[in-house]
Amino acid sequence: MTGESPAVWLGSDRVWTPGGSSFLSACGAGGCAPVIASGLCEAPSCPGRGGVHRVARGVAPVSDWPTDYDGFTREREALIADPELVALRPHLVTHPEHAARQAEAARSRAAEEREQRRRAEDLRWVSRHRDGDRLELALSADLATLAELGGSFAGGTASVGYVAVLPARDADEDGGHFLPTFLFGDVLGVALRVHALARLDDAPAARWITAIGLAPVLENRFEDSVVRMPTFWGTAVPEVGAILRSDTDVTWYVAWDAPFSFLVDHDLAIDVAARVFLIDEWLELPDDAEEGQDDPAEVLLMLSVGARLP
Repeated sequence: MTGESPAVWLGSDRVWTPGGSSFLSACGAGGCAPVIASGLCEAPSCPGRGGVHRVARGVAPVSDWPTDYDGFTREREALIADPELVALRPHLVTHPEHAARQAEAARSRAAEEREQRRRAEDLRWVSRHRDGDRLELALSADLATLAELGGSFAGGTASVGYVAVLPARDADEDGGHFLPTFLFGDVLGVALRVHALARLDDAPAARWITAIGLAPVLENRFEDSVVRMPTFWGTAVPEVGAILRSDTDVTWYVAWDAPFSFLVDHDLAIDVAARVFLIDEWLELPDDAEEGQDDPAEVLLMLSVGARLP
């Protein structure tokens, strides 16, 4: 042996030493055995950069050195805590995943702290935690009727909206913002909506109605309250799309609505909206109508109540 040195057994017949020194033999609880092969080793296969030496027979009653993050870290901490291995401490390195794990843990702590601050905040639409672009999902139950054909309909509306929210620090400022927020609001975007209705009575006409369209999102968060309300242009600019019913071909429609959203939790709002649809060529012409005259339009009146994930 060229000299004695503390070492770490990686298995019953493999031992690690820091540096590149060579050894003639290694000793464990089962006695000593000659070294028959040596090589270099790095974490996580070893506690650090150094040499790994294989002996002729198993002399250490230990399990294999763990290479997974948790096992490696646990064994490293045990080595650091052993007072007989003080000389090895400068050579013991962290697992290659350590930096990434620490960064992920820091991000998780930061996210948890943000969530705690968000939950501690007063319930209101104007919040810096909602600043920026976001997707909003909404689902509502609908009741409707046709102005000319009559009848009662029930169904639902699903909506996916992409909105940009004015920063909370700007929305909190009163001076000079009344007219822009009244006209355009501080929640701006577009929503894809799908409406589906089924007739509740036994009338043969329009047994079901399906519509899909794009709608502008121009809404205003009312001061520091839980209410989000429509704006002038949000009500004036219509939703536009295609509509189909059981007994007619597909046609186009425009729809105007007055939506209100009431926050009941930081992650949930209740939506209430009244909608008026103007549907092209949905009524049959009377027998005495002039030739070439287009079919008249129909009006669909709808009331929606549902939930929104803001």
